[in-house]
Amino acid sequence: MGNPTFTPLPSLRIFKHGLALLLLAFCIGMISGCASSSMGAIDKQTSDLIRQHWAQSMGHEASEQMYGKPISDAPDDEGRNVDKTDLKTTNPQVNQLPARTRSATDPDELGKLFSDDMSNALEMDLQELLAYAIANSRQYRYQKETLYIEALNLLMEEHLWGPRFFAEVDASISGTPESGDYDQALDIVTSFGVTHRLPNGGSVSATALVNFVNLLHDASSGSGEGQDASIALEASIPLLRGAGSVARESLIQAKRDLIYAARNFERYRREFLISISTRYYDLIRRQAELRNRKRQLKSLEWLNDQMEALAKAGRQPNFEIQRSEQQVLFARNSLINSQESYDSALDSLKLQIGMTMNQSLMLKPIELQIPEPFLEPEKAITTAWEYRLDLQTSRDQVDDASRGVRNARNDLLPDLDVNASLTLNTDSNKTNAGADFEAGDSDYSLGLSYGAPLDRRREQLALRKSVITRERAWRDYTQSRDEVALQVRSSIRQIQQSRFSLALQQRNIEVSAKRVRNVVLRLRELGSRDFTEAQDDLLEAENTRDSALRDLRVSILQYLLNTGQMRVDNRGHWNAPVNLVPMVDPQAPATPDKMIKDMNQAQEELLKEADALLKKTN
Repeated sequence: MGNPTFTPLPSLRIFKHGLALLLLAFCIGMISGCASSSMGAIDKQTSDLIRQHWAQSMGHEASEQMYGKPISDAPDDEGRNVDKTDLKTTNPQVNQLPARTRSATDPDELGKLFSDDMSNALEMDLQELLAYAIANSRQYRYQKETLYIEALNLLMEEHLWGPRFFAEVDASISGTPESGDYDQALDIVTSFGVTHRLPNGGSVSATALVNFVNLLHDASSGSGEGQDASIALEASIPLLRGAGSVARESLIQAKRDLIYAARNFERYRREFLISISTRYYDLIRRQAELRNRKRQLKSLEWLNDQMEALAKAGRQPNFEIQRSEQQVLFARNSLINSQESYDSALDSLKLQIGMTMNQSLMLKPIELQIPEPFLEPEKAITTAWEYRLDLQTSRDQVDDASRGVRNARNDLLPDLDVNASLTLNTDSNKTNAGADFEAGDSDYSLGLSYGAPLDRRREQLALRKSVITRERAWRDYTQSRDEVALQVRSSIRQIQQSRFSLALQQRNIEVSAKRVRNVVLRLRELGSRDFTEAQDDLLEAENTRDSALRDLRVSILQYLLNTGQMRVDNRGHWNAPVNLVPMVDPQAPATPDKMIKDMNQAQEELLKEADALLKKTN
């Protein structure tokens, strides 16, 4: 072996050429990455996609206020060591805890139950409460994000079915050391191409490649520049297995899933409104209960004063004083329990609407004119079967399962694919710059590929599984139909029961109020027991009346939801359907609001009359 020979370096011009291509490929990758990571463009595209599918599936245009955009309130990772493993745990010793024993000098906390600072309280009615919940509820935002994620899934799937460009630069150094010699080679290949999936199966691709091996060799040998580039066109198309609409299964399902998500979100919006309204009406009922108990406490305190006066005059035994005082203590305890129950329910509502616990909230009772529907069970059930969004989704999922059976049968077919390729090469004998393709140096191929279905055991099992899935989907749909009918019938019975209960309690309150007046007139001979029982019966009648009114309002809203007739506008407010009219019945009771107003007025007049008669007898 002689002295080692050294290959001269490539010319500066060739080096600049290769470096420029490397930088070009790098820039293309960076630009593509930046474009794909543009959150603003992604949000806009996703919002447009949701609005388009919403209009197609719901029949009306969606707005940003309806579903909004995902707003992250989580802390940013910037400036935070999220990879830290030695996390600090706050767990002080028992002697460092802030808890302490209550002392005798501490103020009485019992008075705080009725003396909350409401100077900074937010005063809201039902409409304002719903608007606040739409804007701040964590649960509502979670459902919006679920819809948004389904839209992102569809965008990702659609991207796979569009033309996808790619650019790659491969560089490698290889060498073979020998005794007294050392051969080495530098290989740089740049490729740029595009691939596209066909709607009925298969794909086509086009790739351009440039190899710098010959360029370096020519530069080192002094032969000048040469050309070494090629364009490859490839296609693979299935004819049996995997051909047809089965190839678009993932895209078809992604589009249908977005429609399902839109229906689920609209259904959730209606249920969310019903939930907030139910809590609101329940709190209004609790407010009425507090007023009733305060009125009862005031009456029992008045009774206690009367018993003490009568006992001192010798007209009542002393044990009547203890009995009346005991009833006062019971009434105070019941009032405290009712106040605590109201505060807990109010905190639960604040948690649901996304309000902080330290924010005071005051609910304003409002009079919503909710028309009572004319109830026709058979027509209501038919309407629910047609309009319920969740039932429509269940019915469409049967079609999904049927399509799964068809796709599983397609997997049993043999493989028969058409494969074609064409490679256009440049003329390596030419040394001029550019790319001159030579048809004589090119090659092509065209052929068929057949795969016999000798082993389709897994596919046969998958087919049987898909058939079972289809049968289960159909049973689930029929089960959902029956459950919807059950819900409609139950809501109709609830409306009828609330109407009947409201009418009964109207009469009950009138009777109880008259009984209280008669007991007051005979208080000297009857004692405190009859007065207490009459007051308890009056309180129960009032509370039952308020519960019946709450149940009637909620049952009407629930009836609209169960029959698919609940409609929610972009602001989150519910709208009654046009055909929901007051019940035409001459024997029907008056509207709930007028009944309550008349009963309260009559009760106040009776109590004033009883108090005046008692003062007159004393």
